[in-house]
Amino acid sequence: MKNHILTVVLTFCAFAVFSQAEKQKVEAKFRFGFNLGTNYSLLLSAETLPNNSEIYGGFGAKLGVFMEYSLAKHFLFSPKAEFAFNKSGIETTNSDQSKSTYSVFPLSIDFMTHFLYKFGDKKTAPYLLLGPNFRLPLDQNARSSSAFKNNPDLAIDFGIGLENKFKQFIFAPELRYSLGLLNINNNPTFQTLKYHNVSLVLNFK
Repeated sequence: MKNHILTVVLTFCAFAVFSQAEKQKVEAKFRFGFNLGTNYSLLLSAETLPNNSEIYGGFGAKLGVFMEYSLAKHFLFSPKAEFAFNKSGIETTNSDQSKSTYSVFPLSIDFMTHFLYKFGDKKTAPYLLLGPNFRLPLDQNARSSSAFKNNPDLAIDFGIGLENKFKQFIFAPELRYSLGLLNINNNPTFQTLKYHNVSLVLNFK
């Protein structure tokens, strides 16, 4: 009788350990985190601008959240959502020497689907990323009769990062380039405008 009880207990313990290991294995496939960083906006015109207009760009900031799912040993899928404060647009000098500004994506939310390939399993491991980015402007209401909206954009993001594993968290600085594909212009004074940016992002997971 004791042998039967011992067998049942050992079987139950083995099953519990196996179940816990499987649970940890599934949970290890998922990671959640947040990021913050800076970006530099690049606005490009396909056509020549009027003589009294010029493009400007500058530094902005971004803040977001993300998830990572391990598809294979070194291959990860990472959807992200980031609020971006950007500085870009076209400044026009009027005939009375006053200036008017057409701002491009002063505030946007970016929905990204990045695929990451990580090199190695060491505490410090570089990785590459590539994926689409849907950029939605958040200033849809024109502030005055001289202000114009921006169209949503679809971009391709690519970049490099460096994952650093610490005891309590993972820190991964990342350099990205976002290549805008669509015409985001809604100002009749201009024609085809495409928006690109370069970002330095610090990921914590």
